[in-house]
Amino acid sequence: MDVPVSFASPFVGGFVSAMLYGVTILQTYIYYLNDYEDSLAIKLLVAAIWILDTLHILFMCHALYFYMITNYGVLTSLEYIVWSALDFCSPMLLCAPDLSSYVPL
Repeated sequence: MDVPVSFASPFVGGFVSAMLYGVTILQTYIYYLNDYEDSLAIKLLVAAIWILDTLHILFMCHALYFYMITNYGVLTSLEYIVWSALDFCSPMLLCAPDLSSYVPL
């Protein structure tokens, strides 16, 4: 297993996701800057989506930092999923009866 090559796609995916997060911030800012006649529920929905997107970026950056910086070259760190990467694996975890098959206790 070649570590630098195997980390290329998560790095590029994280980079693209971070760029799109910048677009989300801009759209949220413009939405609240203009005083739309939307209901409170719509305004709260926009805020909730922005908060969830922010959490996703934070978790993604932590997972990438954990694997690419802190544990670079430590192949045993690839045997388990760091807690912040569970955000990426949530569709996979919906099919799993228990979490112990993915994260060793």
